[in-house]
Amino acid sequence: MLIPVIDFICLILLGKLIGSLSIFLWLIGTVLIGVYIMKNVWVTVKQQAGEQLRAGKTPDLLMVEGLSFFLIGLLLAIPGPITDICAIILLIKPIRLKLVQQILYVLMKKLKGNIVWTGYIKK
Repeated sequence: MLIPVIDFICLILLGKLIGSLSIFLWLIGTVLIGVYIMKNVWVTVKQQAGEQLRAGKTPDLLMVEGLSFFLIGLLLAIPGPITDICAIILLIKPIRLKLVQQILYVLMKKLKGNIVWTGYIKK
């Protein structure tokens, strides 16, 4: 609940600094980019997961990576500079891979109990 308030305050301050038209165009642009990423990720992950299932493989890593890109698109679609900065940081591959590793670790821990985590992800 705190992040939208901080985003709103930052938008007001940035609007005073660079102008309301620039902020408006920035918000429209990031929302469109975010929606495009979410839509593209959904279609791509759905197709690739179907191919992997037909080949007899489980698309677990693909699903988690797709989820991370969906999160990037969602963060861009939410108006505000803080969420946009978080999305841009997650676009950096090493940071995104760390996020995927952490998500996999949490999921495996919840599903299997005590596990040994090697931290390996195909790059």
